[in-house]
Amino acid sequence: MDVPGRGRLGILAMAQLLIAAIDGALRGPPVRAAPAPYTARLPDADNQPGHSMEPSAITRSSAFLQANDEGSATSFRWLLGQSKTLTLPEQIAAHVGDRILNSAIEPGEWIREQDLADEFAVSRSPVREAMRLLEKEGIVRIHPRRGAQATQLSLKEIEDLQEVRQALVRVVARRVAARSSPELVAILEAGVAQLAPLAEDPAGGDAFGETLSRLTLCCAAHSGNDRLFTLITSLSLQMSRYTRLGLRSVERRKRSLALWRKSLQAIRKGDADEAERLWAARLDENSAEIRRLLKDSGAA
Repeated sequence: MDVPGRGRLGILAMAQLLIAAIDGALRGPPVRAAPAPYTARLPDADNQPGHSMEPSAITRSSAFLQANDEGSATSFRWLLGQSKTLTLPEQIAAHVGDRILNSAIEPGEWIREQDLADEFAVSRSPVREAMRLLEKEGIVRIHPRRGAQATQLSLKEIEDLQEVRQALVRVVARRVAARSSPELVAILEAGVAQLAPLAEDPAGGDAFGETLSRLTLCCAAHSGNDRLFTLITSLSLQMSRYTRLGLRSVERRKRSLALWRKSLQAIRKGDADEAERLWAARLDENSAEIRRLLKDSGAA
């Protein structure tokens, strides 16, 4: 991959990088050494609307979308955040967080520090730090003298999170449409194209949801508001299991894809009002499906 400062990456190259990244989703290797440092920076908040993003921002975005190479759905939280490499606690947190988001660790299940220390061949200190990182993201709860427990949200908590998340997503949609660039649009086009076979695949729900999350966070990263990206990421991680639940059926994924395609058209045209309306509609529909499924299952 090109490094920052060595020329603008081509739109086609960016699309190919994104497709390759998504193709590898959910198939990464076990925890390993931290990746080489990324030196690219996010777009500055005062970038003028309509101007192309700096090559470094595009490079960083591609690295973010390739974060599944780290073997977990949560590693991108740190790779595009303030940290440009994954520390040992972040690697452990990413790996354990992925298990929680994919329900390999069930909601409400206790997480044994010593078991993780043995698994990763480390002391308990980095494991404790990893649990604190996950607690900050709302993925686990730490109980004094009892340890960490995977969060189990009530229907009320889910609805509260969705209400806040939708308000923030509206801001992301407006800002991204106002700051639209050919480079970002090309990345989003490639991602949306990749959603089509996943929408049709009966077993494609998890990969579809993961791809949607990455595209949403890519947009948030290029909104020009660092705080907005941080908040959206945290809420997305907390809601990940439930978002995938709402996208379990092929019909729901087809509908979500249709709304994403329309949203992309609005972003391409710089239509902030339409982009906001479509993103809000997508979250509204998924929230209604989550609520219905939880009530039907008696989990509410």
